[in-house]
Amino acid sequence: MKNFRILLALILLALTACENDGDIITTDGADAVTLSGSGDAVLSAESTDALALTLYWTDNSRLTTSDSRVQTPIGTIVNTLEFAAAEDFSDIVSEQTDAGTTSKQYTAEALNSIVGRLGLEANTPHPLYIRISSVLAENMPTQYSNTYIINVTPYEIDRTTGYVLNADKSDSGSRLAARNGDGIYAGFQGVGAWYNWWLQEGDGTLWGNIGDDGGGKPFIISSNEQHWNFWYPGQSGCYYTTVNTQKQEWTALYIPSLTVSGDIEGQMEYNRKANAWTLTFNAQKAGSATIQIAGTGALYNSSTGTDDAAAVSTPACFGQSGGEITFGTSASDINVEIPATGTATLTLDLSNPLEWTCTVKEGAGESEPTAAASLWAVGIDDGTTGGWNFDQQLFLTDEDALRYVGLCNVNSLWGYRLYTEKDVWDNYYALNSGDALSGTLLKGSENNLPAPDAGLYLIDVGLNALSYALTAVQSVQITGINDDWNLTQMTQSTDDPCVFTAQVSVSASTPWGFKVLLNENWDTYFGGTSGAMVYQGENIPFDDGLIGSTITVSVDFRNNSISFE
Repeated sequence: MKNFRILLALILLALTACENDGDIITTDGADAVTLSGSGDAVLSAESTDALALTLYWTDNSRLTTSDSRVQTPIGTIVNTLEFAAAEDFSDIVSEQTDAGTTSKQYTAEALNSIVGRLGLEANTPHPLYIRISSVLAENMPTQYSNTYIINVTPYEIDRTTGYVLNADKSDSGSRLAARNGDGIYAGFQGVGAWYNWWLQEGDGTLWGNIGDDGGGKPFIISSNEQHWNFWYPGQSGCYYTTVNTQKQEWTALYIPSLTVSGDIEGQMEYNRKANAWTLTFNAQKAGSATIQIAGTGALYNSSTGTDDAAAVSTPACFGQSGGEITFGTSASDINVEIPATGTATLTLDLSNPLEWTCTVKEGAGESEPTAAASLWAVGIDDGTTGGWNFDQQLFLTDEDALRYVGLCNVNSLWGYRLYTEKDVWDNYYALNSGDALSGTLLKGSENNLPAPDAGLYLIDVGLNALSYALTAVQSVQITGINDDWNLTQMTQSTDDPCVFTAQVSVSASTPWGFKVLLNENWDTYFGGTSGAMVYQGENIPFDDGLIGSTITVSVDFRNNSISFE
C-alpha cells in the first residue's frame, strides 16, 4: 500500500509538471545519509535516566527526480537505525526513526537495553557499530550511511527477574523468574478477578497485551508503545503464570484447589496475600513424612482467551528434586519434617519464584483475612423508611482495593454512614472531607456523610483509598441481547426504585452476552453471571434456549440480581 501511495504521488506530480505526453519523471530513490554522534558511553545502573548517546544524520527527506521542476512529498523515505556488535552487521537491533527527523537521543537505560540484546558483556568496553538504512520502497535498493563506531561499557542487567507492575505501572512487589535468563518468565501469582498488570524486564522493557480496536488480544504480548496492560480471567486466586518474550505470548493456569495425600492428608487453603497454600492437621508423630500435592487447573492462553468454558483442564502438581520444590503435570514425593506431635501446619510457599518451599511448623497457620461481601449504607433512606436500618448495600467489586459499588435510593434527613457488618453499630466509616458527591472517609468519624438530593445514585467506595463518589442515575439500559448493541431503555418500578424491567423479543443468538448500562454511558455498566451482577464485570451470559420467546428482564440493584420471566 505504501509503494502504491508513493507511485501515485509521482504520477500526479508528473501529470502536473510534464509539458509533453512522452515525458517520464524518475527518481533514484533514497539518498544515503551521513551519520555522526556524541561519542563513547560508559553506562551506569545508578544513572539510568542520564543522557548517554545522541545520534545525528543529514536530511534525506526530500526526494530528487529527473525533472528539477517536480516537487516530491516529504516523509516518504524510511530511515532505520541499525546497531551491531560486529562490523559486518550480521546480527542487528534495529529501530525505525520518525519521518523527517534528523537526530535521536538514548538514555543509559535505553542504550544498555540495546547492547544487552546484542549480548555485550557488562562492565567491559565494547565497540558498537551503528548505521542508518534508507529506503523509498520495498522494490527499490536500500542505501546505507557511513558506519559510526563508538565504545560502550554496559552495566549488568538482571535477566532472571521479571517485575510485576500494577495497572498504573507501580511496583506490585510480585515477581516472575526466568531461571535461565532466556526471557521466559514464570511463577505463581495471587490475584483478584480481572487483575490488570504489566511485566517489566531488568533492562526496563515493558510488556503488555497487544491492543487493537477490536478489543485486544488477551494473551498475545507486545513491548511497543501501543500495547495495553495484561488482564487475568474472572476468577480470583492462584495462577501459575508464564510470560514468554521469545514467542510473544503468555498463559495463566488457574488452580482452584490442591489436595495433599500420603503421610499427611487434606485439602489445602490458599492465602492470596501471602501467595501460599496451607493445611492445618493433627500430627500423630514427629519426624520425616512423605506427601504428594496435586490438583487440576484451568489453562487460559492465546487460543482460549479469558473464556472460562474454553479453558483447558490441566494437571497442577508439585514434586521435589534435589531438595527443590518443582511444578509440572505429574506429582512426585515431597519429604517434609514434622517438628512435634499435635496441631501443625503444612505450608507450600510460592512467593519466591526462584525458590518454592514446602515446610511444616507447629501450631495452626494464619488464614487470609476475608473482605466483607457488602458495605451497608445506613441512614441513606431514613426520609422514606422512618429510621436507620440495614436495607441498602454496596457490593464487593475489587477485593484487593476493597472497592464496593452499588445503587442506592437516597432520601436522607441527617446524612449516612457506611457499615462493614450488618447490625454491628460500632464498625463504620463516615466523613473525613468532601461534599455530597465525592470526598474522603474516616473510620469512626463523628461526622455523617452528607447526602445529595433525593433520588437514585451509583455509590463507589474504596476503603483502601478511603474515598467515595456518587453519580446520579437518570436512566438504565440493557444491550447485547440478540447480539444487538443498540440500547433498550428499562422502566423503573413504582414499588421499588432500585428495580428496573424491560421486555425483549428474543429472535437470535446472543454469543457475547449482554450488559446493563447506566445513563447510556458505556463506561458505567454492570456485567456478571447468570443471576448476579458485577460492576464493570464480564458480559452477563444469556441462554439461547429462549430464542423465539418474549421475556421480561428484571434488574434488582438492591440485591444486585438479574432475572428473566
